[in-house]
Amino acid sequence: MSFGKERKLKIMPMEKQTDMRNIVVKCGGSLIENERTGSGILDDIARITGAGTRPVLVHGGSVQADRDMEAAGIEPRRYKGLRITCEKTIAILDRCFGRLNGEIVEKLKSRGVAAVGFSGTKGSLIRAEVITPDGVDIGLVGDMTGIDRDAWAGAPPEAVPVVASLGVDSQGRTLNINADYVATRLALEIKAEKLILMTDVDGVLLDVENPGSRIPELNIEKARSLIEDGTIAKGMIPKIESAIRAIEDGIPEIIMINGRTPGALFTALDGTQATGTRIKN
Repeated sequence: MSFGKERKLKIMPMEKQTDMRNIVVKCGGSLIENERTGSGILDDIARITGAGTRPVLVHGGSVQADRDMEAAGIEPRRYKGLRITCEKTIAILDRCFGRLNGEIVEKLKSRGVAAVGFSGTKGSLIRAEVITPDGVDIGLVGDMTGIDRDAWAGAPPEAVPVVASLGVDSQGRTLNINADYVATRLALEIKAEKLILMTDVDGVLLDVENPGSRIPELNIEKARSLIEDGTIAKGMIPKIESAIRAIEDGIPEIIMINGRTPGALFTALDGTQATGTRIKN
C-alpha cells in the first residue's frame, strides 16, 4: 500500500500531555489507501501536531478487509451498515487492521511525527461488549464501552495515537467495532475539543445522487427524522447515530468533511470550511 512520497515536515514540539488539546480525527480505510488522499491526510495530521494540539487518528479498513475476506472465500455481509462478523472474519480483520495500523504509524514517523499504534489486542486500548442491533445476532461485533486508562497513559506524551476500530471484551475476545462508534466514544473518554469524521462524501445529503443537496448544519431532531424516513441510509446510519449519542453525552459539535478535499482538515479546525456538515444539539 502506498501513501505517496515520504517526506519530513517541520513539527512544532509537543507540550506536556496534561496541557494537550485532544482532537479526534476519524478516517476511513478507503481514504487512507488512496495515494493522493492518504498522503494529504497524513501530511495534515503531521502539520497540526504540536503547539499544544494532540491529534488522535482513528481508522477503519473496510475496503482492505473486504478484499482479504473475498480472497479467503468469505462474502462480506452487513446489517444496517455493520459488518456481520464470524470467527474467521474477525481473524482476518485483526490481521488486516493491524497491518494498516502499522503502516500508518510508520508513515507518520517518516514525516517526523512520533506515533504509537493501538489495534485489537495490541495495546488492548479499546474496551467493548457484543451488541445485537434490533435483537439480530451479527456475530463478533461490539460497541465501545471505555478505554484502558493504563494503556492510554502508557503512550508517550509526544506521540500521536493511531487507533484501529477493534476492541477487546471482558472475555479477551477481539470484537469488530464501527470506526465511527470508536471515534465518538473515544472523543468523550479523552474529553476531545473537536471530533472530525472524514468521509468520501461532501457531508449529509438529502439526495445521495445530488452533491448540491448537502445539509450544512444538522441538529439531533432533524438527524433522527432523516434516519426514520430513509434519507440517511446504509453506512451513513452508524455515522449519524454515533454522532447523536456523542452530542447527547457532551460533545459540542461533530464535523463531517470530505477527506478527498485538499485542506479539509485545516478548514474544519478553524471553522471556515465551506463543505461538509456540522452536527449540533
